[in-house]
Amino acid sequence: MFKSIGMLYSLLTALLIIGFASPGTAVETGKGLVGAWIVTASRPAGVGKNLLTFSSDGTFFRSGDTHPLLSGGHGAWKQVGDREFDATYIAFRFDQDRKWIGSTKTRIHITYGPGDNEFSGMAKVSTRDLQDKETGTSDVRIEGKRIQVEPF
Repeated sequence: MFKSIGMLYSLLTALLIIGFASPGTAVETGKGLVGAWIVTASRPAGVGKNLLTFSSDGTFFRSGDTHPLLSGGHGAWKQVGDREFDATYIAFRFDQDRKWIGSTKTRIHITYGPGDNEFSGMAKVSTRDLQDKETGTSDVRIEGKRIQVEPF
């Protein structure tokens, strides 16, 4: 029995080492939307910046220059066509006194490219009150550039 457990530990250790040593396992570029992006958003109130991170499991996270009036966002994404993706995220809204006043639900349509490290798209933002009733909408144009590892 101990021999089998020892072999199992050896196999697991080898798999871990291979997984960590394989070049590009989590940081390859040019592999679709998965990864971290810096995004310029052309909003009705002016140009802003966001950080979007798309995970391989179909979830994504957003943070941006609207903090502390808008929380980070959590959402889901999927591929809907050749180099086209849809995503939806929700973030909480706060007033100047940091009192919770509702949320935003943002739907995004992304066209990946023209290069492997850029995208463009449109976002439809729905402003919502505490009862989740829509109180306003806006359309936002977005341009994304992949964040890449730079030499130290």
